[in-house]
Amino acid sequence: EATLESIEDGFILVDRHLRILYANSVTPTLVPMIRLKSYEGVALDEVLHDPDVLSFITTTVECGEIEVEEEEFTFRKGDQLRTIRVTVYPYKDRSSAKETSFVIRLTDVTEYNRAEARLRRSESLASMTTMAAGVAHEIKNPLAAMGIHLQLLKKAYERNESLTYVDAKRYIDVLDEEITRLNAIVVDFLFAVRPIDVRIRLGRMTTLLDQVCDFVEPELNAGGIVLQRTYPSTLPRLMIDDNAVKQALLNIIKNAMNAMKESGTITVGAKIDSNNVEVSISDTGIGIPEERLGKIFEPYYTTRSSGTGLGLTVVYKIMKEHEGDIQVNSVVGAGTTVRLIFPIPAGEHLAIEEAIEGGE
Repeated sequence: EATLESIEDGFILVDRHLRILYANSVTPTLVPMIRLKSYEGVALDEVLHDPDVLSFITTTVECGEIEVEEEEFTFRKGDQLRTIRVTVYPYKDRSSAKETSFVIRLTDVTEYNRAEARLRRSESLASMTTMAAGVAHEIKNPLAAMGIHLQLLKKAYERNESLTYVDAKRYIDVLDEEITRLNAIVVDFLFAVRPIDVRIRLGRMTTLLDQVCDFVEPELNAGGIVLQRTYPSTLPRLMIDDNAVKQALLNIIKNAMNAMKESGTITVGAKIDSNNVEVSISDTGIGIPEERLGKIFEPYYTTRSSGTGLGLTVVYKIMKEHEGDIQVNSVVGAGTTVRLIFPIPAGEHLAIEEAIEGGE
C-alpha cells in the first residue's frame, strides 16, 4: 500500500461484485469520487459518480473473460479539461484461495495526449512543407517553358513579324502541353493531400487483379516485359474500394515498369497469410538501395528524372484507408517486391478453405 500511495496514478481494487477492497488517496483527485478515509467494503457505485466510467468498469468486470481493457474519459477540473485513462485488468492472489479481484488503474494522460497532438501537428507541417517544396520544384519547369514561348510570341508581334501558322501553332502547342502538365501536377497534389473518399464494400480481389493485369499487359508486352500471374482463382472477399485499390496496383506496376530499362518480368501474386490476404507485385528491375527504402513513401521523393514522386505516397494512403499495410523488399540489381496486406473480414474466414482448394 505504501508503494501505491507514493505514485501519481489512482488504484482501486474491487471484487467481482464491485465492492472496493482498496483505493489509494490519489483516486478521488482524478475522477468524480467521494473522499473517504477508507473505502474498504464500500460499493463502487456509491462513491464513483461518473456514469460513463462506472458503466465501463461494470461491463468489463461482468464480462469476466478479460485480460486488459482500457478507455479514456475527459473531466473538467476547475477551468481545465483533464483526460484520464481507465484501465481494468484481473488480479489473482496466488498466496490465497480468494476469487479473482480486479484492478482499476487511473492515469492522467492529458499532457501525454497534448504532446502527441503537438508531434502530429509538427509531422503534418513538415510533410506539408516537403510537399510545398515539391510542388514548387515541379511547376518551375512548365512555367519557365511557358514564359519563354510567350516572350517569343510577344517579340514577334512587337516587331510586326508575320507569324506563319506553323510557327504560331508550335508556340501554342507548347503552351497547351505545359498547361496540361501543370494541371496534372495540381491534380496529383490534391489527391495526395485530400482525404480519400473511399467507398468500401465486399469485393473480390481476384476480379480486380484480372482487370488490372488485362489493362497493363499490352503495354508491358510492347515494352518487352513479361507479365506473370501467380494468384489463385479464388480468394476470400475483402472490404475494399475497387477504384482505389486499382489505383494502388497501377501505381506499383507503373513503378515496376520504370525500374526495367528494356525487358524483364513483372509477377502479380496473391496468397492467404493467417488473417490477411497478401497481394504481391515483383519486378526484375534495378532495385532500390537500402538507404533509400525508408524514403520511398515520402511525398515527391523519386529517383527518376521524370514523375512527381507521389505514386507510392498515394498507395500508402490508400492502404491506410483500408486498415491494411504495405511492405517493400528490394535487392539492388535483382528487383523489388511490394506487398499489399488486406485484413480478411470476420465473416469471410469460411471462404479460406475454398480458396486454398482453388489454389491447389
